[in-house]
Amino acid sequence: MSQKDRGALIALIEISRTNCPVTNLASTLGEEDKVEQLRIGENKTLHRIETSHDVQEILPKLQKISHSVMRVGKNGFWIETPSCSTCSILSSSNVVVLSSRNLDSKRILYRLMIQNESRLNILEKNLESAGLKPRILETEYETHSLLTEREKEVVKVAYGHGYFEPEREISMTEVAHIMNVSTPSLSDVLRRGTKKMIKSYVDNRL
Repeated sequence: MSQKDRGALIALIEISRTNCPVTNLASTLGEEDKVEQLRIGENKTLHRIETSHDVQEILPKLQKISHSVMRVGKNGFWIETPSCSTCSILSSSNVVVLSSRNLDSKRILYRLMIQNESRLNILEKNLESAGLKPRILETEYETHSLLTEREKEVVKVAYGHGYFEPEREISMTEVAHIMNVSTPSLSDVLRRGTKKMIKSYVDNRL
């Protein structure tokens, strides 16, 4: 396949930074508490934190760093805070954040979709200039097995509410209610999206 026939570039990037108030708070709680970015912006970023601690104990601590805190699920919160240096750069770089995961209090792992290698090189230089120590761990080109926008939306909502957890935190009927669709319709979209993700993994990893 020639380069002009390829889709966008998917990159896995590790970035180091210390100015995210949500991650800094989570690091004081323990390694089992997980943080991810749900929506990034140049000025504000929406985070999701899953805690293994008493949620009533965590809530006042979250409220100290943000006036926008909402309980979501059994052990989760959505919290909006001023964007850290990483989120500010990503939001102004025309990239799509497919997923994010905090490795520890300083390092975060992003899976990004970006137009091409030249744009990725520019992004890397901008992150380096900001002192964020980017490490590009792997890259691959988009394939036709990637999800449609609707499939992405359904998978993200189901995942965000704990549908894929070992001890399922929400039923498919409840996810369908949240998205205001019928359960059979949601099941069909979720099945197609899951099949595509598995196919992509098998084709590119196994």
